[in-house]
Amino acid sequence: MKKAAFVLVSLMLLLVFNAKTSEAAYLPEYDKYVEVSYEQARYIADLMGLQKYELGEETARLSFELQESLIAKIEKVLKTEIDHYYIWLTVDGETVLGIDPPHPMF
Repeated sequence: MKKAAFVLVSLMLLLVFNAKTSEAAYLPEYDKYVEVSYEQARYIADLMGLQKYELGEETARLSFELQESLIAKIEKVLKTEIDHYYIWLTVDGETVLGIDPPHPMF
């Protein structure tokens, strides 16, 4: 009986110490690319607080990093993982902005 209790407690401790922390599950396989005009992309970038940046690879990277940071903070507060993907806006084939579309969670 003592052996069984010892094995059971050992297994429980093993599970506790091997538990992974949750982190944002970015699912790039669901990403969408949408071609927009320069004016449309500039307007959206300005709404995101990227007025000082010229549209291009830099704004795509910054918009992605800003939203990933926000998602990580939300997950920490909610103590849950949020799967997400991005809508990438392109101008003349160049990716200029990443937008994480909101999803209702039920």
